[in-house]
Amino acid sequence: IQNAVVNRVVEDFVDITTPLKQFTDAVHVPEGTPGRDVNFNDKAAVLSEWSTRAARTGRMVAAGGSGGNKKLAESLVAAAGQVESLTPQLVNAGRIRLNYMESKAADEHFDNLRMQYADSVARIRNLCDEATDSAHFIKISEEQMQKHTILCEDAIARHEPQKMVEQTTAIARLGNRVLQVAKQEADNSEDPEFIATVNHAADNLQAAITHMVQDAKAVAMNTHNAAAVSRWRESNRALLSSVGQVRRAVTVTPDLNNLHIHDDWEQEIPPPPPPAPLTYSLPPEVAPPRPPLPGGEMPPPRPPPPAETDDEDDMFMHAPLPNQPIMMAAHGLHQEVRQWSSKDNDIIAAAKKMALLMGRLSQLVRGEGGTKRDLIACAKAIAEASEEVTRLAKELARECTDKRMRTSLLQVCERIPTIGTQLKILSTVKATMLGAQGTEEDQEATDMLVGNAQNLMQSVKETVRAAESASIKIRTDAGIRLRWVRKQPWYHY
Repeated sequence: IQNAVVNRVVEDFVDITTPLKQFTDAVHVPEGTPGRDVNFNDKAAVLSEWSTRAARTGRMVAAGGSGGNKKLAESLVAAAGQVESLTPQLVNAGRIRLNYMESKAADEHFDNLRMQYADSVARIRNLCDEATDSAHFIKISEEQMQKHTILCEDAIARHEPQKMVEQTTAIARLGNRVLQVAKQEADNSEDPEFIATVNHAADNLQAAITHMVQDAKAVAMNTHNAAAVSRWRESNRALLSSVGQVRRAVTVTPDLNNLHIHDDWEQEIPPPPPPAPLTYSLPPEVAPPRPPLPGGEMPPPRPPPPAETDDEDDMFMHAPLPNQPIMMAAHGLHQEVRQWSSKDNDIIAAAKKMALLMGRLSQLVRGEGGTKRDLIACAKAIAEASEEVTRLAKELARECTDKRMRTSLLQVCERIPTIGTQLKILSTVKATMLGAQGTEEDQEATDMLVGNAQNLMQSVKETVRAAESASIKIRTDAGIRLRWVRKQPWYHY
C-alpha cells in the first residue's frame, strides 16, 4: 500500500505547472484564431482531470501515508477540497475572460483565481512531500527515471526525435523533483554535517541534470549521431548515479563505528576470572564414569524465560469489554507501548505507568473497589505522569535536528498536560457522585470522563510514536540516553 501511495505522489506531482500554463495560454488566445474554443475546452478538460487526480492523491496520502499525523491528514483533506473547489471557478473565470477580452474586471478576476489555484496546488504537493518518506520518494523516482531511460533507448533505435524529447523531459522533471525534495530535507534539518552532505549531493545532481539535457538535445537533432548518443548515455548514467547519491545522503542510518557502551554498563561487566590452577589429569582408561542425567538419558527441559517486570501486572491479560471504554483506552495505550522495553527509556516507562493508572481509574469509576479518595488520588497520579511524559518529550524535541519531527512531537505532547488537568477535575466531579449512580448528572459526568480518558491515551500514543521517530535525529552531543529496543517474542528466547 505504501509503495502505491508514493508512486502516486511521484507520478501526479512531477509537473504541477504545465496544465495551468497551457490553460492560461488557451485563455489568452486572440479572438478570431481558428479552433480557439475547441482548444480552450481541451485545455480546461486536461486541467480538471489533473485537479481531480491531484485531489484524489492528496486524500489517499491523508488516509494511508500521513503516519498517524492527524493535523497533517486534516490539512491534506482541506487542501484537496480547495483544489477541487477552485478548479470549476477557474474554468468559468477563464471562459468569461475568453469571451470578454477587453474587460479589465474579467482579466483581474481570472488572474486572482489563477494565483489562488497555483498556491493551492503547491500546498497540496508540499503536504504530500511532507507526509512521504524522502528516501522512499527518491527511490521510486529513480526507478521511474530508469523506465524513461529504456524508452529513450527505444526512441534512439527507432530514430524518433520527438519521443526522445518527451522521455528526456520526463527524466529531467523527475530529477528536479528529487532536487526539490533534497533541498527541503536540508532546510528541515539543523544537523550541519547532514546539511552539508545533502547539499553537496544536490549540487552534483543539478549539474548532472543540465549536462543530460544538453546532450539529449544533440541526440534529438540527429539520432544517427553515434558520438552524441554515447555522450548522452554517459551523462544519463551520471544523472542516475547522482540521484542514488542524494538518496543515500537523505537516508539516516546509525553509525556503528561511533557506538559505545555506556559507562554504567562497563562497570557492570565483571572482571575476567583468574586462571585456573594447573592440574594433572588421569589417563583416559582410569577416568571415572560420567554420572547419569537426573531425568534419565533425556536432558532437562529449558526453563521458561524470566518475566519482564513491565508486564507483571495482569490488568491487561484479557481484552476489555465494550462496556469498559476507559479500560479499552488504557488497553490500547498498553498494547502500543508493550512492544518496547522500558529499560533506558523513560518515555516508555512513564507511558506504561499511565496505562496502568488509567486501568485502575476504570475500575474505580465502575465501582470495583476503592473510595472517593482513591479515585481522586488516582486521577492526580495520572496528571503527574502526564506532566512527566510531556517533560521527557519536550527534552527530546529540543535535541532533535529535524524541524518537522520536532514540531510534530511538540504539537502532540503539549496537549497532554491540559487533558491531564481536565481529567483530574472531571474525576473529582465523578467522585462526588459515586453514591448516586444512574442519575442524569452522573451519566453526563461519566461520558465527559470517558471522552477525556480516550483523548489522553490517544495523545500519549501519538507522543510515543513521534518520540520514536524523532530519536533517530538527535544531536550527537545531546547526552540523551533513550534506547528504543523492541521486546523479543517468547519464541525468540
